[in-house]
Amino acid sequence: MNIFKKLLICFLLISLLVIATASTWLYSKVDSALPILDGKKTVFGLKKSAIIERDKQGIATIKAQNRNDIAVALGFVHAQERFFQMDLLRRNAAGELASLFGPLALDYDKSIRRHRFRDRARVIVAQLPQKQLELIKAYTRGVNQGLKYLNSSPFEYLLLQQEPVQWSEEDSVLTIFSMYIDLQYHDGQRERTLGLMKAVFSGDVYAFLDPKGSIWDAAIDDSHTPQAPMPIDAWPSASSFNTNDNDNSYKKATALTSNDENRYQGDHLPGSNSWAISGALSATGSAIIANDMHLGIRVPNTWFRASFEYPYTTIENSTVVKEQIKVTGATLPGTPNMVIGSNGNIAWGFTNSYGDYSDVILLTTNADNTQYLTPSGFKDFILHKQVIAIKDQKAQEITVTDTIWGPVIGKNHQGKLLAFRWVAHDKEAVNGTAIELEQAKTVEQAFDIAARSGIPSQNMLVADKSGAIGWTIMGPIPAKKGDIGETPQSWSSGENSWQGYLTPAQYPQIKNPENQRLWTANSRVVGGDMYKKLGNGGYALGARSKQIRDNLLLQEKFDEQSLLQIGLDDEAIFLQRWQTFMLETVLTKQVLAQKDSFMQVKNLLVNSKELRASIDSVSYRLVRNFRINLRDNVFFELKNSLINIDKAFSFNSIRHQIEVPLWQLINEQPKNFMMLGENSWQDVFTKALELTIADMSLNQPLNAATWGQQNSSAIKHPLSSALPLLNYWLDMPSKALAGDSYMPRVQANAFGASERMVVSPGYEESGIFHMPTSQSGHPWSPYYGMGHSDWEQGVASPFLPGKTHYKLTLLSY
Repeated sequence: MNIFKKLLICFLLISLLVIATASTWLYSKVDSALPILDGKKTVFGLKKSAIIERDKQGIATIKAQNRNDIAVALGFVHAQERFFQMDLLRRNAAGELASLFGPLALDYDKSIRRHRFRDRARVIVAQLPQKQLELIKAYTRGVNQGLKYLNSSPFEYLLLQQEPVQWSEEDSVLTIFSMYIDLQYHDGQRERTLGLMKAVFSGDVYAFLDPKGSIWDAAIDDSHTPQAPMPIDAWPSASSFNTNDNDNSYKKATALTSNDENRYQGDHLPGSNSWAISGALSATGSAIIANDMHLGIRVPNTWFRASFEYPYTTIENSTVVKEQIKVTGATLPGTPNMVIGSNGNIAWGFTNSYGDYSDVILLTTNADNTQYLTPSGFKDFILHKQVIAIKDQKAQEITVTDTIWGPVIGKNHQGKLLAFRWVAHDKEAVNGTAIELEQAKTVEQAFDIAARSGIPSQNMLVADKSGAIGWTIMGPIPAKKGDIGETPQSWSSGENSWQGYLTPAQYPQIKNPENQRLWTANSRVVGGDMYKKLGNGGYALGARSKQIRDNLLLQEKFDEQSLLQIGLDDEAIFLQRWQTFMLETVLTKQVLAQKDSFMQVKNLLVNSKELRASIDSVSYRLVRNFRINLRDNVFFELKNSLINIDKAFSFNSIRHQIEVPLWQLINEQPKNFMMLGENSWQDVFTKALELTIADMSLNQPLNAATWGQQNSSAIKHPLSSALPLLNYWLDMPSKALAGDSYMPRVQANAFGASERMVVSPGYEESGIFHMPTSQSGHPWSPYYGMGHSDWEQGVASPFLPGKTHYKLTLLSY
């Protein structure tokens, strides 16, 4: 027995020693991956020394004697703070995630490889102007030097048992391509969906379901487009659908009552809000701009805050002018420029424009689908071999089929091959012209830069120190010929085509509108000829734009704080009519008599003084979730019938426009809608209400089911779901958040304002900037998570970096 005890004690001691040794080793590896904050380091590629100062939040101020040295230092900082994030962005665009994550990412990689973005990135780098090429090379040198100076690889690679791959110039182009994937349809999903609807439905039904306008229109040129009337004949015709689904009622009941956590996630889409007022409405005479860009939010955040200071020489009227540039804002790790910000003369921000920057093409092929018809006759398909590396498995080889217009993306419901024409496939898609915004002084100069820039096309609002404001599109706009719209068309005759890109002189622009205010929020911005140039790539409904516009028109004088309050507005104006509908149409005397819970709902709605997406509101959650359940019920039969015809159909891609016909249907309650799925419209309303109550009162009383309970943050590191023991260190704490989809304060569990900026050029010291998570990607950083609470609470934290807490000097060889 004594021998056994001694052996057991010996085993335990050895085990503890092994655990302690392993823990010490792990700790040292993770600790060694922290960025260098102080001291001096010699860096290859610098012409002169550069200084990196950080405040207590890690916000970097980079000082150098030329712009290329700024790029070296920025690359150094990005790599030390965010290299894993940068790696994910380039791999996301290149279709190379499976080499990190294994078979889990293989299907995604296959879907992205059809675009051959790495090949295209190499072509773009090769044709960049010399000055832009030198800048991206300088940035690349800085990235690789920053990675080299880490004493250990970023901790994510330790967890994945991988080694980081050095950065290359093409990887910065891939980073921009990754934003194309996030901000535009990369698979023709919306156009294929509308094409199916147009093929299946009669013209009046299609027009009704694809409205061009609504009461929510809030274009900055005050243009309006009427919505389509209700179809007169019975619709949709049952003969339109070829479906053998004999158990649709069971499928419907199962789908509508399932506790799918994504069912109530809302109608969020990558987008943004931006608004500006001219100097005539400010106390200083300088214009003021506000911008919050809506993206998926995870740890670390998309953006990295920074300020650049460097001398710049220009020639004005044959005179050499030397000036000091100071530009502050947000950068995108993986790229060398300031994405949004202010340089003292102009300030600028973006919202996703949702113009029509891609087209799906119906191919006419020969009998065995080996050739396709073009204006110059039949041509062979172009085949490209792609090899996909897979972690812990043998690499897979796939073949990508291409045409003169773009890759083949599948077949339509009639079996016809489809090709995809997309701005992102052309050399105009990416360039470094946007960096010129750092030196621009006027709205006009910013307009010129915007029209020559290669980024995913955005609504750009710009404000300058003289008080001027303007809107334009920043990024390439294709010049289209023929009958090219929202649905797939044949290009084989030559009647339909792209004729290059708009010149700067052809770009839509609005400067200094009469009301001294501008706003954009992903909905249609302009009408008439300007709209024809942009097309419709899936605009948002317009509720956010309208609410922002109306808030701007309520005041005659503004400062930074008052513009921030517009962005934090969580009043549910969009749902007010839905609240009235529930009280007046749904909760009738007959319905109220059926269940006590119905009367409880009525009392909650009646006693709600103001409908807001506040964290303590039960009534907001009731109205919001009822609308979603009613929408899903009304269109369930229709959606599934279309999916049975073509699996590429995506209800999600048309969810914003569906609000318009949905509202008409439930108010007019037509008898000619043949896919209602219930005995009466009242039955549809009641079932949607029952489902809403059942979900909200699960394991709790209904009056405890607040909006904040449902809308609690889930902002996580990409690896935390696979390593739940690390959640506490990696993820942001969960917190109830105000805001939702159809209001200025856009907020979901892991989606919302990736930053909030309010700034007046020349008065940056009064500016406001906050963003979720923090500057750092390392959980042991002294500023990990710092600033996140300001974003949660909407605190007006400073735009400019604070007092220097850390100083690192980079020396040239």
